[in-house]
Amino acid sequence: MIVELQRQLRRRRTVFGLLGIASVPVILAIAFVLSGDGANGGGGGGDPTGLFDLATASGLNFALMSTAATAPFLLLAVVALFTGDSVSSEASWGSLRYLLVRPVPRSRLLARKFAVGVLLSVVAALLVPLSGLAAGTLAFGWGEVQTPFGVLAVGPALGRLLAIVAYLVWSSAWVAGIAFAWSTVTDAPVGAVAGTIVLVIVVQILDAITALGALRTFLPVHELTAWIGLLASPPQWGELTRGILLQVPYLVGALGFAFWWFGRKDILS
Repeated sequence: MIVELQRQLRRRRTVFGLLGIASVPVILAIAFVLSGDGANGGGGGGDPTGLFDLATASGLNFALMSTAATAPFLLLAVVALFTGDSVSSEASWGSLRYLLVRPVPRSRLLARKFAVGVLLSVVAALLVPLSGLAAGTLAFGWGEVQTPFGVLAVGPALGRLLAIVAYLVWSSAWVAGIAFAWSTVTDAPVGAVAGTIVLVIVVQILDAITALGALRTFLPVHELTAWIGLLASPPQWGELTRGILLQVPYLVGALGFAFWWFGRKDILS
């Protein structure tokens, strides 16, 4: 796994992906400072978390806002990149069959590639609040966190922020599973990544269609903003628990298909 991780870290797509998502909070901080919005982040009615209007209250507030800004799409796209490119890239380079010549079961090879993709996704998810915390503290100072539910001290706020990142990483599990399964089917990395991103967009559009009624509650993104309940005192666990459980069938189903398909697939490239 260490060898695979080193290989992935040397790839330009990994470097650009991590640098790209880490730069978003910095760009947002510059935009907030230049716009001179003060305490009003301009989130408006399109902000389901209520954190954008509080973004400049402190560095921690800005880290929370940055996390909220990247979670709905950018983080999911980066997860799709790291997991959807893992197997298909080897096939496109013609190196996959040489990897399988080694005395390593296909399932172990697949598990290592998925684990490295997930690890890179976790790093990407952590870079957003870390970058947001650094940029926000420089721009807006250090202090307590203003939330839609009240004020949180620095210590508890840091713990809640870490829990929020953990929830968002888990909420992207369905993307990781589907992108990885797609990666075992196609020899085109762009197809696996782009196909997953298109699926993410379609699922989010479906979730926004209220006419679908209760069917929306079974979509993997339906509880994506449930992490806001972690900022309440005490935390609200109802939607969070459902959001955690909602990922299980999608992840298990996608990984089950990936291992089944790859185990029987003729590797010609």
